Amino acid sequence: MEEGFNDDKANEQELKGVLPGDEVKKPVVGMVFCSEEQVRSYYNNYARSQGFGVIKVSAKNGSDGKSRKFSLACAQYGKQKSIARDTFHPRPLIKTNCKAKINVTAKDDGKFIIARVYLDHNHALSPTKVRHFRCNKALDPHVKRLELNDLAGIKLNKNFHSAVVEAGGYENLPFGEKECRNYIAKARRLRLGIGSPS
Repeated sequence: MEEGFNDDKANEQELKGVLPGDEVKKPVVGMVFCSEEQVRSYYNNYARSQGFGVIKVSAKNGSDGKSRKFSLACAQYGKQKSIARDTFHPRPLIKTNCKAKINVTAKDDGKFIIARVYLDHNHALSPTKVRHFRCNKALDPHVKRLELNDLAGIKLNKNFHSAVVEAGGYENLPFGEKECRNYIAKARRLRLGIGSPS
């Protein structure tokens, strides 16, 4: 029997607002999802609860251009060569050749099913630091407020701290001050007509 996320109301509750340490069901072979976005959201929430980041490592599209297969993996999946030129101060390597990932296949009815699951990591997991992973950083709900405060002449550090207070602490905010500064700098350049929107 296939288990999955076909009930939309249950989906919204399962896929919304997961904090580090929250319990999210482990991925198992046979789980069915209505869309690729739903698979990504579920696996990101699972990763957030466990303490690792997520990347998409492979994808295969059909002749119609729609996704047929893809894999989501731990952010430390694969190998990495050091590109440091100074041997006395090497850069730390991010990749540890971690094998944790899920393989997902599209079904004929347009839904997606988890075909393979690898849950073992070869590195320590850190649920308390999960908000610092690239896949978990998002400015979306705070963007308008940051821009309005900047237009009103509020200093950037005050702007950021107002977002921290609204979220109830640094640990509840899905971005850091650096992302806030980068976003405001980009918005200012666009207002001046330098650069193009992405």
